[in-house]
Amino acid sequence: MSGPGGGVMGTVDGSFFKAPTWIDLKKQPGTTPQTPLGWSKWFWSAVSGRSLIYSPNAIWLSFAIMDYLFFPYDLNSAKTWSSDWLLWRFGVNYAIMMTYYGFWHGSLYHAKWASRKYRPDLAPSSGNLAHNLWYTSLGTAQYTVWEAMFMYAYANDKLGYVSDAELLSSPKQMALTLVWMAAVPVWRGMHFYFAHRFVHIRAIYKYVHSLHHRNGDIEPFAGLCMHPIEHLYYFSCLAPTIYFRCSPFITMWNGMHLLLSPACSHSGWEDHVQSDQFHYLHHARFECNYGSASMPLDQWFGTFRDKMGESKTYKGEGSDATKASPFKIQSSWAFSAYMAATAVLFAAFGVACDAGSMLAGHPHGMAAALAFGPILFGLALYTASGDKQSMRWLFQKEPIVGHLHQSFGFNALCGLLFAVVPVYHLALAVLGECSACA
Repeated sequence: MSGPGGGVMGTVDGSFFKAPTWIDLKKQPGTTPQTPLGWSKWFWSAVSGRSLIYSPNAIWLSFAIMDYLFFPYDLNSAKTWSSDWLLWRFGVNYAIMMTYYGFWHGSLYHAKWASRKYRPDLAPSSGNLAHNLWYTSLGTAQYTVWEAMFMYAYANDKLGYVSDAELLSSPKQMALTLVWMAAVPVWRGMHFYFAHRFVHIRAIYKYVHSLHHRNGDIEPFAGLCMHPIEHLYYFSCLAPTIYFRCSPFITMWNGMHLLLSPACSHSGWEDHVQSDQFHYLHHARFECNYGSASMPLDQWFGTFRDKMGESKTYKGEGSDATKASPFKIQSSWAFSAYMAATAVLFAAFGVACDAGSMLAGHPHGMAAALAFGPILFGLALYTASGDKQSMRWLFQKEPIVGHLHQSFGFNALCGLLFAVVPVYHLALAVLGECSACA
């Protein structure tokens, strides 16, 4: 999620395969110091619409518009759970994902339309690609489930929404929808920072986010390659349409942003649209750049790194991170146990969605298990494994309570509010018990 580029959709001189204008082509890839937007420039970029039009956001918005026009939500069918419409939505989402991710992988790694690879000495193996494609496919499947939950809730009046007829006949709703369209990338930036920092807490990272960091050299399919629990908290970015009455198009637009944007930000190359040195540094150095260059949260919280090599901007404890082998899964038996528990949890919630099942009679318990259970199980496994690292690693030197820019407690609370609580409320909405929902 890089900042606005020079042209529409973030192009440079009308090309999707040129380095952003701030990059010094005389320097090695990844070594040009990056200066993300300050708060004032960020604000005016968002308010003016530049961050929507003159950035890759316009690409993903185009996909959302085409999806909504050609493959609209069938709310009549969604009144009851059926494999027919569920598989149809999965087929649409999977085709879009494969088209977009496949284009970027093929153009960069096979057609060689770019030339500035961050690590030219490395290339993803067939095993890496198969691993990434598998978990990206699981992510696409889970996104389809999120989408289906919204469709079911809309169709059965469990969530309020603005119908297409109301939208087209109401200038007020049209104006609000345009505001929401511009707000989605802003919300994405906020959600991504706090949710991402949250899954870097040791007791969660060890069994969840470590899977995403298996790639020593990232490529497009690495972007959505996540543990299913990380997918759960990642797609909770769909939260606005849980709490606010919006057009289903806003749900789809937010979803397309979530589904497609990780591809190029994980490309491993510097010279193309959405080439993301900011996030590449996170994968290369691990302990920095939890958000995106489009929103200056990392600068505010002191986790910003501007380039590879020596950095004058980063004030954190990078040496501690590298000594702790962050790319290695620390306990294979515990990781397997966590994955098995995840499968059981998802299956149990699926059973609870059947109104006639015994689990359906405990909506609050099932919603809490889905949202908070993975965290509690991670804490239990962390304790049982005898891990020597602090549970708060990488943030163990931050005070539990203190100034906002240096407080572990504040960031952990934001992680819960941004990433976990929406899972609880959407689950309650589907089960018919959410009083906080729209």
